[in-house]
Amino acid sequence: MLAPLVALAFSSLDEILNDPKLSGAVVSCTVADESGNVVYERNSSTRVMPASNQKLLSNSYALFELGPDFRPETKIWNLKDHVVVDSPGDPMMSHERLEKAAQILGLGKRKPVWVHEAYRPLIPPSWEWDDLPNKYAAPVTAFTVDRGSIELWTEGEKLSILPLNYGLVARRGTKAGPRKVTYDPIRHTLTVDGDLPKAKTKIDTLALELPDACAASFLGRRFSLTDHSPKSPPSLILGGPPLSATIKECLVHSDNNIAENLLLMAAGSDKPLGTDPYATAETALSHFLISTVGVEAGDFHPEDGSGMSRHDVVTTRGIVKLLQWALKQPTKDVWLDALAKPGAGTLQDRLAGVPFVGKTGTLDMVVALSGYVHTSRNRTLTVSLIFNQFACGEKDARSIADEFIKKLVADDGFGTVPASAGNHEACSAHPCSHSSDVRRNP
Repeated sequence: MLAPLVALAFSSLDEILNDPKLSGAVVSCTVADESGNVVYERNSSTRVMPASNQKLLSNSYALFELGPDFRPETKIWNLKDHVVVDSPGDPMMSHERLEKAAQILGLGKRKPVWVHEAYRPLIPPSWEWDDLPNKYAAPVTAFTVDRGSIELWTEGEKLSILPLNYGLVARRGTKAGPRKVTYDPIRHTLTVDGDLPKAKTKIDTLALELPDACAASFLGRRFSLTDHSPKSPPSLILGGPPLSATIKECLVHSDNNIAENLLLMAAGSDKPLGTDPYATAETALSHFLISTVGVEAGDFHPEDGSGMSRHDVVTTRGIVKLLQWALKQPTKDVWLDALAKPGAGTLQDRLAGVPFVGKTGTLDMVVALSGYVHTSRNRTLTVSLIFNQFACGEKDARSIADEFIKKLVADDGFGTVPASAGNHEACSAHPCSHSSDVRRNP
């Protein structure tokens, strides 16, 4: 029998997750104390889509495999008849750095550019086609620029593409009404229908069709791929930022392109990724989770590094296991600093004043929130909360998740609870079924 204080804590948490707005949804939750004891759970072994909580897997793997001080090095050779680039991957490569490199080497865009890349999958497996024009689904290439994206701006109703148009043409459409951007990467056109603001305004951020070709355009012309790089010392090495800064940018702002690059960079650090880089990376990530972290094999199935794939599945008990493992590593402080905090990034307008650090996640009919909560009893609880297949709006689902976190902070009445106590009767009273058939809302 549960102690009265523990039963009260369970009751108050159950009340939040029993919100009618989540009726029929898959609700999975695991909460553990500092010793690893599970103090509350609901459907903790149910496999659910994690959305951007998938980034916790890829970023922890990259941090472990590469180390916080790792800096990628992009090598450039300015040869007599052509320029050669060797890229092991650097998701933070910017047009400013490439412009500076061209200036240092005295390149005038006259020579062809040959690029050797550690990986070039372009579109990760099982991403949905209607996502692809958007920045959050930018193609993945080792040699890239500005995270594979461009910005569409307007000023005085005049359209412009920044930082460069890369051959794209932006034009006004003829349809009136609400603004709509139509991007056709095949025809290299952007069409904007509807009203435009008079003031200078960024109206969209879109994906480049071939980020590596766009990156190469700063160094020369006629981009082509090569399987080899010169044996001679490079003319210039472009060092990227330390991994600690890169994972912070990825997790705080939930950047999909960075997450995919980090997964592939980490998996390719020991051996080439081969012709199917994601198959190699998924095997390496799974080995890390099972052999190093100690997560059960059935607690995850990775398809990518960002959570964009609707085929990614995890369990909340697996997420909690990973989060608790991370606190025991020498990189603990780097890890905690890299997570989102209220008032910044994806938590900009959520959980104000609440002592929580962690990771958000959102897809159609998916809301996730996992991390660490410092409670009123001066304890740190590890929590993973994931909702799938809800019929309410995402804003309502996020509000329920936030309310759950706030209740953990204010009403930490668990005391010392054995691991089995968390699987209390209230959990089994609310069974949920899972469907993998998820479609994007219009």
